[in-house]
Amino acid sequence: MDAAYLAAALSLFKADGSLDFASQERLFNSMIDAGIDGILVEGSSSEFFAMSMAQRREMAKFAIDCVAGRVRMIVGTSHMVADSIVEFSNFCLDAGADAVMILPPYYFRFGEEALLQYYDTLVRRIGGPVYIYNFPDNTGYTIPPSVVLKLAQMHENVVGMKDTVSSMDHTRELIKTVKSQVPAFEIYSGFDDNLAHNILSGGNGCIGALPNVAPEQCARWIRAFRENDLEGIARGQRQADQLMDLFSMRSPYLPVFKEAVRLRGIAETSVSTFPMPNATVEDDAKILELLRRQGVM
Repeated sequence: MDAAYLAAALSLFKADGSLDFASQERLFNSMIDAGIDGILVEGSSSEFFAMSMAQRREMAKFAIDCVAGRVRMIVGTSHMVADSIVEFSNFCLDAGADAVMILPPYYFRFGEEALLQYYDTLVRRIGGPVYIYNFPDNTGYTIPPSVVLKLAQMHENVVGMKDTVSSMDHTRELIKTVKSQVPAFEIYSGFDDNLAHNILSGGNGCIGALPNVAPEQCARWIRAFRENDLEGIARGQRQADQLMDLFSMRSPYLPVFKEAVRLRGIAETSVSTFPMPNATVEDDAKILELLRRQGVM
């Protein structure tokens, strides 16, 4: 089966809040060396929402140069100002990104007509491949499959979608509605435990956060799909189901993931952007116990 597993990479910071490029390089290399198919930077796992545009440009340029074409590189360019999205997207594409990914506008909810106009206006001004990013828990509403289909039919550079929903209902409708008409359109789940269901339903895989913590296990799981290894697929599903506990240890989940990366010796600190809480000693005990049980440490 043809499938891909991309990592929604964390952004790593020094104690003073500046970007930690040494740790970031170790993180990228750990995932690429393990066999992960691509990297998304400045998605939700990267805290783009609390980073200045100067930091975001720094991170994008560093990531593109560091990955250097070894795997696919996507940059999240979401912003609440349309001109900033267009400018940043073209900056990333000109610097060598393979594609950009864009959320719908948030704070207010928008209907189908407004969403179609929004993406149509942006995509016309962006000189490269664009992925739509659906994350209703964080934006307050979902992008209907009918809108996605229209955009895919209108624009050759609207190439795919990351659908970050816990159940598969919406993703299945996307696959049925869009891929039946535009087979090359890529549909990825945003939660790692939906990877198998996505692929078996006709989707393209996952762009998830678990590869930050368990890249070898995630890469082994996606290889099982390519080799039609049913036992390996089932084993990977069970392991992912256990590792998903990292998301529920604390809300938001990012400090837990960062602490796990620090405990693995990749990051110098688990510092997050304000006002993210810090991981606690109790969190450390739970993280270590889970990672050891799953053979990650």
